Amino acid sequence: MTLLTSMLERPLDPGYAAAARRRERDGVSKARPISTPLVGIGALIIGLVVTVAALRSGGAHTVADQARADLIARVETRQTSVDQLGASVRSLQADVSALEASANGPGNALSTRANDLAPVAGTMAVRGPGLTITLDDAEGSGTDAVGAGPREDTNPAEGRVQARDLQLVVNDLWRAGAQAVAVNGHRLTSMSAIRFAGAAIIVNYRPLGRPYIVTAIGAPKTFPAAFAQGPGGSYLATLRSTFNISVDVTTQGSLDLPASVSVSTRYATAVNNVSGKDGS
Repeated sequence: MTLLTSMLERPLDPGYAAAARRRERDGVSKARPISTPLVGIGALIIGLVVTVAALRSGGAHTVADQARADLIARVETRQTSVDQLGASVRSLQADVSALEASANGPGNALSTRANDLAPVAGTMAVRGPGLTITLDDAEGSGTDAVGAGPREDTNPAEGRVQARDLQLVVNDLWRAGAQAVAVNGHRLTSMSAIRFAGAAIIVNYRPLGRPYIVTAIGAPKTFPAAFAQGPGGSYLATLRSTFNISVDVTTQGSLDLPASVSVSTRYATAVNNVSGKDGS
C-alpha cells in the first residue's frame, strides 16, 4: 500500500523532476506542443492539394472519355453512310444489268454469257438452298486480345472467333461445292479478303460485329453433307469442343445473298487472233 500511495502522490519520477528543475534553473525553455492553428493550416493545405489533384485527374478522364465518345459517334455516322451507299450501289448494279440485257437482246450470246457468269462473279443477288453457320465468342473470352492468329498458339484469344477461323470455314464451303458465300451480309468474290485489324475482323474492308453469320448456297442433296463430312465440319467441331466457341449449323431451304459492291474490272485485253496464226 505504501508503494501505491507513493505512486499516486508523486506520479513523476524523482529523477525526471530533478532534471526538469535543472532545465528551469539553467534557463532552458520548456518544450511546447505544436499550436492548434498551425495544425489546422497544415491540414487545410494538404486537403487543397489532394482536392486539386483529384479534380485534375477526373478532368483528364472526362476529356478522354468525351474524345472516345466523339470518335465512336463519327465512326457510326460514317458506317451508316457507307451502308446507304452500298445499298445504292446494289440498286444501280441491278439497273445496269437490266439495261445491258435490254440492249443486247434476249437471244444475244454475249448477254447470255454475262448472265451466266454474274452469279459466279458475285455481281448479281442470288437465292437458293444452302447452309447458315453462326459463330460467336465463348463466354468470358474477353475483348482485348489480337483478333487473329494460328490456333496452335496459346493466347488469351482462344475463346474468340478469329479471322483465320472464318477463312478456313469459307474455304471449306467452297471446297464442298458452295456456289455463293456471304459473311454478315457481305458477298464474297474472288477479290474478297478476310483479314484482321487488332481485335476486329475485316471482310471487304468492312469491320464485322459478332456473331459471325456465314451463309452459303449450294446443291441441297450434296452440299450440306459434303461440308459436314469434310475438313470444315471437323474444324467446327474442334472450335466447339476445344475452345468453347458457339457454333450453330442449320440447313436452309431458301437463302438470299446480296450482290457484292466491291467488284470492278481491273483490266481486259481483247484477243483478236485466237487460232494462233499470222505469226502469233
